[in-house]
Amino acid sequence: MKPATSLRLALLPLALAPLLAQETPEAGTTNVPPDPFGELRETEETPDFARKVDRNRGAFTLDAKDGTYVPGSHFANWSWTLKAERWGNFHAGLLYDSVRPKLGVQLKIGEEAVLKSYAPRTNPVGENEPLVLGPVYLPKTGEYPVTLLTGDQSNVPAFQVKGIHFRPAPESEPHGQSIDGTIELLAKSATTYAEALRYEPKPEKDCLGFWKHPEDWAEWVFDVSAPGKFEVVLHYGSGAGNNGSRAAVLLNEHTFEFAVEDTGGFQNWREVKLGTVELKTKGESKLAIVPLELKGAALMDVKKVVLNPVK
Repeated sequence: MKPATSLRLALLPLALAPLLAQETPEAGTTNVPPDPFGELRETEETPDFARKVDRNRGAFTLDAKDGTYVPGSHFANWSWTLKAERWGNFHAGLLYDSVRPKLGVQLKIGEEAVLKSYAPRTNPVGENEPLVLGPVYLPKTGEYPVTLLTGDQSNVPAFQVKGIHFRPAPESEPHGQSIDGTIELLAKSATTYAEALRYEPKPEKDCLGFWKHPEDWAEWVFDVSAPGKFEVVLHYGSGAGNNGSRAAVLLNEHTFEFAVEDTGGFQNWREVKLGTVELKTKGESKLAIVPLELKGAALMDVKKVVLNPVK
């Protein structure tokens, strides 16, 4: 028996050798499965403007302390009087702190605008951004009743309303890049960070107007699907007495300064070619118009900005 047992023990390593060869990784390799997220790359972002801009201009808040609160067993009601100094489109957002999973809210502005949503739990560390409930259009200046209905008490430690925040919003979304590569940025798709500057919807205007404050500025956020070189063309009009004003078009990190000239009237449009720029990144880009020097009653009216592909 001993010789047979010794033979089997001697042959055992030879039988296991192929299996061990399969399971043992070669030098420089690993048996750890590949990372399923290994092919993901950081999203490339376009650089910001070279000139500082104020994205808080034109925004305002109805503070909770200035409102009237009426608690209830199943709901609570807040009310304010909004005194609008500028008509136009705004994003309405709820400022609050909450430890609850979610709470139903309904915001009514004026007689028509009703916005509904659920307010989720907020981050207890740091300042929370407003919960954007939706857009609201104020057709004129003056007073508007504002009411906020919540699904439970909302002036208690578990859920505390801090106010209603309004910030400027565009009248419509910008068109995408056309099939021939052209990018057309219409006046109504601009966000006007302003106290007076706004989109004028009358058919004979259809432009950005009331540009009478040097701090007011406009911005377009648009998508580039086919990067390349583009010629920047501004369509604007200006009346007598406004010569000498200067402005700049900011396109991502690029800046184009120009002098505003009398075109024979604010709705007498002139095309001005400002220069050529290369947009290298797919996705979101930003373009802004900012005043540099304002002389006369108003800077100009802007019909649109067009980026024409350079072949």
